Amino acid sequence: MFIPNINEFKTNSFQKVVVFVPGIAATVERRTDDTLVITTLTLSEEYDSIARGSTQKPGVYSVSKDRRGVEASYRNNGRIKSTDERKVVIADTDYRKPADAATGVTQRLSTMFGASAALKCDFDLFYSPLGSKLKGMRNYNPVNVHKTYGYAGLLADAIEQSINKKGVEWTSERSGSVVLTQALKTLAAKNLSYKKQKHIVKMCWATSNPWPTYEAVSQLGMIADKQLFKSNSHIRASLTTVLGNRARVKNQDDPYSKDDYAKDLANGTMAANTVIGIGALGTSVALAGTPAGLVLGTVGSVTGTVGALQFVYSKIKSRMERG
Repeated sequence: MFIPNINEFKTNSFQKVVVFVPGIAATVERRTDDTLVITTLTLSEEYDSIARGSTQKPGVYSVSKDRRGVEASYRNNGRIKSTDERKVVIADTDYRKPADAATGVTQRLSTMFGASAALKCDFDLFYSPLGSKLKGMRNYNPVNVHKTYGYAGLLADAIEQSINKKGVEWTSERSGSVVLTQALKTLAAKNLSYKKQKHIVKMCWATSNPWPTYEAVSQLGMIADKQLFKSNSHIRASLTTVLGNRARVKNQDDPYSKDDYAKDLANGTMAANTVIGIGALGTSVALAGTPAGLVLGTVGSVTGTVGALQFVYSKIKSRMERG
């Protein structure tokens, strides 16, 4: 920081302070009310070259496919394509280039959106050039992943700018779930509503806790995909699947119904994940308020994993059939 000699000040002039940080020089004036106002901001030439020539800018890209392959075009206005029911993928943070992200996501479009979307291959991509994976317990809570806050802010702006479009589908891929969740929580704090627009939120192979995502989705009046709570294979996520889906049944605005809950129980997925998760953590966790919570206390008395799974499955299913 450089402060000019006080003796050089003239009457009715402001004290000027020049602050230097890597690549930036800012001139700040101290006003009579003790506030500091930035009057000039000079960036290093490197910033200009990045703005003009970078191929790794964070933000929104439109992706299409032709004979030459997959093409990702940066959208300078930061907004998704202005059309209803636009499909947007929040890419995994591990991709090194937007082109790599576009190619990788294209290969999984069928799983994300269905065969017709894969054939059409016309969607928007949100690219977060973190260049690293966000997995494990340390990154499980999306609120604690500070290094993606900037990207989440860009995504939140893109989502907010699309509030006049209907049926937009926001789908995260792997660690993109962290960025998506942070963006949704930012918008929820602004008390925005997408209830009339019916925007959809989906996560595929998520690396973060689906609970904060669902809470933000509900507050925004968006529609949560029916598989939202099963998008994460993390042990801790498996423990919340039964509880989360049970809560969804009670939410009249949620499309996830009692029949959906019964089907998930019938195939044994939720019960299996719950018991496996508890066994892996080595703890007796009871999911209060759920059918599973009423029987988990006695799972330990059943010999063998297979027996425990069958026991939980039969108990939960019988309680569901009784209403």
